[in-house]
Amino acid sequence: MKDWFKTFKENLLLFFVSVVGPIFIFLLGKTLRIKWIGEKNLDPIRKNRGQVIYASWHGRMLISSYSHRWQKIHVLISQHRDGELIARIIERLGFVSVRGSTTRGGTKAIFEMAKKGVSGYDVAITPDGPRGPRFKVQLGTIYIAQRSQMPIIPITNSAKSRWTLSSWDGFLIPKPFSKAVIIIGEPIYVPLESTPHELEEKREELEKRLVDLTQKADDYFH
Repeated sequence: MKDWFKTFKENLLLFFVSVVGPIFIFLLGKTLRIKWIGEKNLDPIRKNRGQVIYASWHGRMLISSYSHRWQKIHVLISQHRDGELIARIIERLGFVSVRGSTTRGGTKAIFEMAKKGVSGYDVAITPDGPRGPRFKVQLGTIYIAQRSQMPIIPITNSAKSRWTLSSWDGFLIPKPFSKAVIIIGEPIYVPLESTPHELEEKREELEKRLVDLTQKADDYFH
């Protein structure tokens, strides 16, 4: 009986979140005054009809899920329970979830994400997810870029008025009617024949770019 009630509560929570979550994000996003910086970094890629790998910190997902809605971006989502919550929310905002992890059963997830890019879709990954450490890039994003030959686009965001949760990722929630900023960094290319040492250098480059861009975003309105 206890197991049945626990399952019922979990399913009820999933249903509630999958319905209310997207509505909350959409309505909140509509109130934001968003400033875009660095869109020119995407222009040469789009002119050649190329796809990209968006790389953004786990804690900055909320604004991105609004700003990039309805673009059929394929997002790598973990198979953890909280991953199921995220998947249900973003799918109602026009994203496509790819379930897996670059750390658990990683090879399959890397191949699947690379395949989506080759098929003509942008893909997105949180390189410090699904469990951290915060602001530490894992190699999975680099492997996907190497295999797909898509450029990595570091992207981040912040808001002038915001709440920051005490979760491991410091999840950022902009306050309604706040000014917000989205910063798109320069693309990072990973050659197909890269050595392990060169792959590590690319990982460090992506991590530094995202850390610097995020600091710039957080300081933008100060």
